[in-house]
Amino acid sequence: MPSSEYASEIHRLLKIPDPGSQNAGLPEDLPVAETHSKEELPKIEQPAHHLEFVPEKVRTLKFRGLIIYPTIFIVAFIIFYAALNFSSLVSQVEGFFMKPQEEVVLGDQLVPYYQWISGYYFSVGDSKLLEPNNDIDKDGLSNMDEFIMRTNPIVADSDSDGYSDGTEIINYKNPWGSGNMSETQKKLAENIDLSLINNRVSFNTYEQSLAGQVLGANTFNYDLEKPGKLSIPRLSTQVPLVWSKEPANFENDLTQGVVHYPGTALPGELGTIYVSGHSSDYIWKKNPYRQVFAKLNYLKPGDDIFIELFGVDGKTYNYRYQVMATKIYAPDDQTQFIDGSGKILNLSTCWPIGTQKDRLVVTAVQVGL
Repeated sequence: MPSSEYASEIHRLLKIPDPGSQNAGLPEDLPVAETHSKEELPKIEQPAHHLEFVPEKVRTLKFRGLIIYPTIFIVAFIIFYAALNFSSLVSQVEGFFMKPQEEVVLGDQLVPYYQWISGYYFSVGDSKLLEPNNDIDKDGLSNMDEFIMRTNPIVADSDSDGYSDGTEIINYKNPWGSGNMSETQKKLAENIDLSLINNRVSFNTYEQSLAGQVLGANTFNYDLEKPGKLSIPRLSTQVPLVWSKEPANFENDLTQGVVHYPGTALPGELGTIYVSGHSSDYIWKKNPYRQVFAKLNYLKPGDDIFIELFGVDGKTYNYRYQVMATKIYAPDDQTQFIDGSGKILNLSTCWPIGTQKDRLVVTAVQVGL
């Protein structure tokens, strides 16, 4: 190393470079890096993804989170809902495959007539009264006429408006409600002899005036301590009918069957009979009737409903109802409880299944006693 690089002779002997020298403190054999000006320094390029694409990845992750987490929640909710209401949902699937109640086909032989009229045998107790030309309820319509017009052969005034079915039909009035006959009813009436019906009506009116009788008038003394029975053939349902005494008992009474709302009409009375049953209930409750009305929405107009109950004297009373309509009500809608237009039966359940949002109500009218 040249002497000019040492500060003094001592520094040279000890080989201590001049501190002001560029290579001071460095071993003599160490390679010296080339120096460059600031302008000549090479540019080091960063990977493109290091800075530019990190924000986009963050946005992608956030977007995926907005989809994934709600999806997980919805799937979990569906699984939870299905688990809680499994048996009721199974009933809904079964109901989808149910066949409709057989309808009366006009123009057939007497076989379907006897199949139909045999359902009223329990009310008359004498098979001879079931013959086609008899008039069981004395309303002017023969049993065959009742079969054709789809009226009740053992109730003279099906809609409880004070006029017998025969009187309404010969005047082209609707025997099932107010107003004139529908076009369908008029078509059915073409298959019966209206003049013969008029003669029967006149004769029966004369006999009744002598006897002072009122058609369809009955006095009942039911034993409401004994549960009745509600039967719905289309749903293959037979369930106890509990005559609940007050709303506070509903929760317990619904574990015994379906409940009749206290204060609403009783079978055979004018007004609305209101009966409620579960469409679903908590799976941990030991309730054999927790989905008894889960298939109620599958009932169609014309389907039969039967009620059986007992008198204090031990006598059994049987009533037959036919479905007219299905409607959704708000829970606090009082119109579902009040209908004085006839002898009405309303079957009610919470709807949709697994909620208490609304009430599904099936309305039927009395057609048999």
